[in-house]
Amino acid sequence: MTDEKVPEQIEVILRSDEQLEFIQQVLQRSEISHSLQFELQQQIDKIKQRQKDTNLYLAVIGEFSSGKSTFINALLKDDLLKTSALVATAAATKICYGNELKVEVNFSGSRAGVIKTQGSNGVVNLPWLSNSQTVDIRRFIHLLTSDEEVATDVVDITIEHPASFLTNKIIIIDTPGTNAENIRHGAITQRVVRQEADLAIIIVPATMPLSQTLSDFIANSLKEYLHRCIFLVSRMDAIKPQQQNSLLQDLRSRLVDKLGISTPVLHSCSAQIALDMWTGNEPVSEHLQVWQERFIALEKMIIARLSRERTLSIAESLIRLLSQLFEQLNTHLRSQWQKYENAQLKIKQEMIPNLPEFTIEQYGICEKQLRNSIATYLLKTTNCVDARKENITKKIRTELFSATTEDALKKFLQSQAEKLLKESQKQLQQDLQPLTEKLSADAIAVGKIFDQKFAQVYRNLQAIGGKVEASNNISYNFQVNTSNVAVSAQSLTQKLDSSDGTKLGLSAAAGAVVGSVLLPVPGLGTLVGLAVGSWASRFFMPSLDERKQKLWEQLTPGLTSYFDAVKNQTYQDAITYTQSLETSLKQRIDSYIETYKTITENILQEHKIELERLNQFQELTQRDLTEIERRQNRLAEQLQKIAAINL
Repeated sequence: MTDEKVPEQIEVILRSDEQLEFIQQVLQRSEISHSLQFELQQQIDKIKQRQKDTNLYLAVIGEFSSGKSTFINALLKDDLLKTSALVATAAATKICYGNELKVEVNFSGSRAGVIKTQGSNGVVNLPWLSNSQTVDIRRFIHLLTSDEEVATDVVDITIEHPASFLTNKIIIIDTPGTNAENIRHGAITQRVVRQEADLAIIIVPATMPLSQTLSDFIANSLKEYLHRCIFLVSRMDAIKPQQQNSLLQDLRSRLVDKLGISTPVLHSCSAQIALDMWTGNEPVSEHLQVWQERFIALEKMIIARLSRERTLSIAESLIRLLSQLFEQLNTHLRSQWQKYENAQLKIKQEMIPNLPEFTIEQYGICEKQLRNSIATYLLKTTNCVDARKENITKKIRTELFSATTEDALKKFLQSQAEKLLKESQKQLQQDLQPLTEKLSADAIAVGKIFDQKFAQVYRNLQAIGGKVEASNNISYNFQVNTSNVAVSAQSLTQKLDSSDGTKLGLSAAAGAVVGSVLLPVPGLGTLVGLAVGSWASRFFMPSLDERKQKLWEQLTPGLTSYFDAVKNQTYQDAITYTQSLETSLKQRIDSYIETYKTITENILQEHKIELERLNQFQELTQRDLTEIERRQNRLAEQLQKIAAINL
């Protein structure tokens, strides 16, 4: 490949801004973030701006005190930049063509502002300058590039100069010294090479060939741009002629070993000799004058390379842009699939796998909890009734057998027995009420436990994208109607009393029980009436003790029957209540399950739609990725061939 064909081939690749148009089309239809689109669009604009900019940018790189300023002065044929062994500005200095010498400086810090000068005989008013506030333009340039105190506040410098070298639309960029402790120096130099320079001259002083700091900087910051760099060995006049070839050969070997350059090309010069011959400031020995001729040849080579490298740098910018776009599209596509796969995994983890089985399981859990509560309730109510039965039986027996006269026995039968039974009724009501309330609380607790379980189930659905509306017709506050539990002695009494004495009611127990002892027809009024009516014939009756024993034997079955009725009624009401609760909870579970099914069906439908969208997105993105990769490879192949020639 000849040097003349290189720009032509790259221009074919770049023809009619087709690459940039393709990238913009991809950006417009892709789903990458707005911030990244904006960033990529800025890069596109920079490339377009660079295409329109016909200037050629030459960066000069080197450590301070490497001969960098002397080389630039030789290109200008003017002792413009002051050479110094001190670390100076951390800003890049741009030198472009102008009919006369001009300087524009942007300061920060205590000197913040912009200063413009013009005319080689012009002066600059500097209120912050010690001793003298006015300096000429050349002295001002020396201050900017070599006075460390002033240079620290410099943001950027632009110098216009009438040098013939610059008439080729060349802009020289003097970069900060790369071996300064200030890390900004290296960062600025790297940015200049990456974003602005078409060609970079790396100055390597013959007196200190390839220092470790320079080698490290090149390896870490410039290695991917070495094909756009020229290694220039300066100060060759300081090396004896018989040692120059061995020095260059040694330097080539070090470039191979340290930087991995297969066949490095080195150029050598003595910029100071060339500058002295042009300016006449210093006499030059005849045997050194050859360095001026070599410098002129070097200038021609630089100009030729700049014209070619401008196109290559644009192509490189396109490759970087294509690579970034490829990576972002690929990353976005992967993230979209990862997001979908994560959602699918969550669906598997969070959704109930077997809904009918889960429903039956919940039925069983609720029934078990309810029946455990009912069993405990029945056991306690039975114990409570038995305890009250034992207590009232003992009291009645004691009072009955404590009667010492017929009148006392009659009084007991007519009033005291009924009073004792009514007191027992009241106490039984008090005993049963806490048990009833506890059963009610247990039933409420079962409902709440289930509500909490499904509240968590719904939260899990929301976590995977389910839309759980607040108005889902399911109340989360499960309420128990305690009036369904007709287990109090009072309710039992009312039921028995309303049946005309055919059943034993607790409020009528005294009369009924006592009456059952004396007559086969129950009822306290009948019992008392008969007892009083037959009192006159008491002398024909058995003895008092015998009658008390007989009364007790007849009274005991009535008491037993009464308390058995209480226990039986309690059991029946509890069973009825349990059944109603189970039915209510099943209906509640069914309502939850139905809502759950609707939500999950919607989620699965949404994921089905998302899968279809992703498949379409992948097809379009993969098409773009394939085209991007093809363009990348095509550009990279050309640039690799050109880079091999340059190196």
